[in-house]
Amino acid sequence: MLIFTNRVMTASSNESAFGTAYNQGSERLGMATVSAKSAGWRVTAADDDVEQAEAKSALDPIFKGARPVLVYIHGNNNSPARCFERCARLEALYNVEVVAFSWPSEGYLPDGQRYPGVDPAETDGDEDELSAVDASNRDQSGIRSKIYRYHQASLNGKHAADALARFLRLVGAARLDANAQSFTVAAHSLGAQFLQYALDIPGAADSLSIAQNVVLLAPCVRASDHRSWLGKIRPKSQLFVTFNKGDVVLAAASIADNGLTGDTQQKLGTDPTPDRLRVPAMRYISCTGAKVGSGGHGYFVQNKMPKRMKNVFGRILRSERDLQPGEIDRTVYGMKGDEDGLTCYFNVEP
Repeated sequence: MLIFTNRVMTASSNESAFGTAYNQGSERLGMATVSAKSAGWRVTAADDDVEQAEAKSALDPIFKGARPVLVYIHGNNNSPARCFERCARLEALYNVEVVAFSWPSEGYLPDGQRYPGVDPAETDGDEDELSAVDASNRDQSGIRSKIYRYHQASLNGKHAADALARFLRLVGAARLDANAQSFTVAAHSLGAQFLQYALDIPGAADSLSIAQNVVLLAPCVRASDHRSWLGKIRPKSQLFVTFNKGDVVLAAASIADNGLTGDTQQKLGTDPTPDRLRVPAMRYISCTGAKVGSGGHGYFVQNKMPKRMKNVFGRILRSERDLQPGEIDRTVYGMKGDEDGLTCYFNVEP
């Protein structure tokens, strides 16, 4: 796996090469090749200050390889090791070549230190831990620690938007130069908000237009007025938003954000509301009626995934259309979608 990052990198041959600190507002990128070993991860060919020619040299064989390319942006509280695990899982499930962006989503301060007031017992790498937050416990110290980290992770994404935009520009340029494999961009959870921030940086939206598909998986962004920024994303083929009304992580994120904004902060990944983006490339995918795994947040990588769900996600992440010529939504998804084709619904499978 090829991993890009805006983290400050250190001289190490394992996952600790990717630090917790980062430079706010900087375009500087690091890069390394990551592979699994008997215990942990092997990090090789690390470069803590990537130039365009070096990025092209690393990306060119990937775009000229045998497998479709998936560009993956992870969500909240993904340590480097958890990011690598997710990438390996995606490669195994969908037979894609993953190029990922690892960002400081664990909620540390820019200098890599813990946020003040965070419980020292808090651990990194559990993207579902925010689900512990509910309206009755949000003032408890242990729960506040999780909320502090989540808010700091969101802020880190805002201050790292320049780096993500540069990464997208490098990927887009490499794809145009190679003129071979297509690629899809997938942003999960808080990674979708990170991507939203990057859209305001010159060149980011243009780079996404080189992607075949763009999919926001369980996006942890506000549902209200999402059309205003989602419409900036114009991939060559299709744009997807997946949602699950039973997503406990996003429900908790809404509660966590309510303390700052004074509104419900309903997330796009739980309910996109009736005010949806209506353009030909757009598809909303409801996972509410399907088997979604524990917590209902990582359903695209869940164990024992329903066949229809695996088939659809496989098509999307491999830069194919979700519905092939001659197919109807009832056959592919398991039930009939909206008449206008904007929203499709997974059915419960045995």
